[in-house]
Amino acid sequence: MAITHTESSVLWSAAYSASVSAGGSATSDVLSLDATCVNAQITLKADYSSTAASDDVMYFYLLQSSGDPDGNAVGDEYDTDGHATFLAALDTSVEDPAIKTVPLPLPQKGLKVYAEGSTAGSTNAITVSAVVLEQRAA
Repeated sequence: MAITHTESSVLWSAAYSASVSAGGSATSDVLSLDATCVNAQITLKADYSSTAASDDVMYFYLLQSSGDPDGNAVGDEYDTDGHATFLAALDTSVEDPAIKTVPLPLPQKGLKVYAEGSTAGSTNAITVSAVVLEQRAA
């Protein structure tokens, strides 16, 4: 059995990054994992546009789907923001840009990334981006 690596950018409204304003949030587009995926990880990045202040933190969450839980034919449903799986907190006052890689739980049909900013006393935005690396069994 051969193992391949496939990298996929997480898109935010079809862009490679999103700007999250002070106290705001952003949800990525859907990223579908391949059926042959046996392992996956995500690299998250938060880049502050200016000099970060204390508590300029971006929280990242995973919104997963296994399909349509109630069979009502509306398509795949994803975790709601309030019930998402925590991935990481990136503090841009400690490192800017802040980058962290974490494993993704498997199996799952698809995923979205939810980013929520906690920019204390600041009006600047934090730019978020992410990439998923899949190991696939061929």
